Amino acid sequence: MCKFAHDRKILFLTIVKSDIYTYRCEPYDPPAFRAWAVKGWCTAIPPVLKLFNKLIDNGFKVILLTGRDQESLGQVTVDNLHNQGFIAYERLIMRTAAYKGQSAVMYKSNIRKQLEDEGYKIWGNVGDQWSDLQGNSSGNRTFKLPNPMYFVP
Repeated sequence: MCKFAHDRKILFLTIVKSDIYTYRCEPYDPPAFRAWAVKGWCTAIPPVLKLFNKLIDNGFKVILLTGRDQESLGQVTVDNLHNQGFIAYERLIMRTAAYKGQSAVMYKSNIRKQLEDEGYKIWGNVGDQWSDLQGNSSGNRTFKLPNPMYFVP
């Protein structure tokens, strides 16, 4: 196990539709996804949940960053995460009105930079889209999960 001198070590798990949740094998359709996500039926991908728990057990402060809209999907996302076993994360950051219209790369870069300014060291960044991993403050290591369903620029 790695030992770190600083208490504010984090690893991002970027949740954008399919990282934490399995996606119904249909063409990606944003309105249909939103209607489905509101139901809170998103099931955990077992290896991602296992990674999440291993990170928590090893003392990482896991921050979940998503492009999901906080106003319309906030509570259902929290409830769904908890129902699927994602409980001990440090923080869930969702897109607010202040970031509407920004590209995924710009939005996530800005959030990661804010966290670094708060004293966090980003040891790793996990995402299923290149836009999750690109831009500024992407972390010490990035890990791209496969997603054959859709592409977010």
